[in-house]
Amino acid sequence: MHILRNAFDHGIEVAETRAARGKPEEGLIEIRAAHRNNRTIITVRDDGGGIPLNKVRAKARQMGLDEVLLAAASEEDLLSLIFEPGFSTSDQVTALSGRGVGMDVVRDRLKQIQGEITVATEPGNGTTFTLSVPFTLTVSRVLIAESNRMLLAFPLDLIEEMVLLPPEQVMLMAGSEVFNWEGLVVQLIRLAEWLEFNCPRQLDGMEAAASVNVPTVLMLNQGNQLVGLEIDRSWGEQEVAIRKVEGLLPMPPGFSNCTILGDGRIVPLVDISELLRWIASSERDRVDSRPLRSQSLPPASSPKPPTAQSDRHPTILVVDDSINVRRFLALTLEKAGYQVAQAKDGQDALDKLSAGLIVQAIVCDIEMPRLDGFGFLARFKADSTFEQIPVTMLTSRSGEKHRQLAMSLGATAYFSKPYNEQALLQTLKQLIAV
Repeated sequence: MHILRNAFDHGIEVAETRAARGKPEEGLIEIRAAHRNNRTIITVRDDGGGIPLNKVRAKARQMGLDEVLLAAASEEDLLSLIFEPGFSTSDQVTALSGRGVGMDVVRDRLKQIQGEITVATEPGNGTTFTLSVPFTLTVSRVLIAESNRMLLAFPLDLIEEMVLLPPEQVMLMAGSEVFNWEGLVVQLIRLAEWLEFNCPRQLDGMEAAASVNVPTVLMLNQGNQLVGLEIDRSWGEQEVAIRKVEGLLPMPPGFSNCTILGDGRIVPLVDISELLRWIASSERDRVDSRPLRSQSLPPASSPKPPTAQSDRHPTILVVDDSINVRRFLALTLEKAGYQVAQAKDGQDALDKLSAGLIVQAIVCDIEMPRLDGFGFLARFKADSTFEQIPVTMLTSRSGEKHRQLAMSLGATAYFSKPYNEQALLQTLKQLIAV
């Protein structure tokens, strides 16, 4: 931007001067970018008056540069002087070109990211600046946060919101912590419980105080589903250069590359999607590794058919457009000894039932795409094949009018979120036993 402003302010001549030089009255500033080997090359070119080398030489003389060196300096040597601190050929300081901020700032910024800059000029025909930066370098906006006394950088593109979550709003569902956020049941992941660091971690001496100094929940968008990830504190948003981590040791699951803060601290970059997948996989491993309850199994030579087995292990169909709710309910019901089938909305549920799915009870949400809970109830109960199957509504709609409408359409029970897990299981047990 500084180079672009300079092109407007110092490069492009006024219309009268351009006309006198046989140029169009409108000036042209052109920006191009291309990849070359392992570098990104950016050029900023104007068709202005060029950099006056006589003014560069005069300014260098004024600043005390040796006359012998000046006499022997090539055009390239003279042009390199514009990148020295305090060097400017302009007679006036303007807001447009940075209020006296020189090209030394541009060069220093590029050096920080292992970049380079060169300049070429042709008197009366314009100037071209060429910037070269590493191809692997990417600039991104991140949230700098701390978990378990370790600094982490979270890309902002998947963070929907930051929430201060009171402890009393956290509930247990199927062995996982959840909370209600704007009518949605959201899983809560406490990051400090999942990340183990085997190195010294010292956060004292940060350049700025934490902007949020209490545990905060990041609302993360993962495959159109929200997940709440708790961090210990955060330092707000920053624009950082992402650097590739090279070497024989692979990055741990959930991390990719890193960034370097202004004070030299190296901060790992979190790959949010990969981190959540790793946590979900680790949770499943924990569940699978739990000891199974002792139970009598039928002889291997005489397995029972699925229809006979359903008397001992009733199947419950969970209908909800939230994959998190379906997963929590499935875990709860399976731990209670039920088999679970899932449908993403009312239409999906009807399709599966029509295709031959046999269930002993249904747990159904109200607000869903394509066919909502009320529409599902009306069509489901209108079919004599299904009218005896109990349907329990489980929804964020707690109003009496919604309850009455559901019951009038044939619902057997009605629960509003957040709900009592044991009360739901007891109700299902009674309904299936009838």
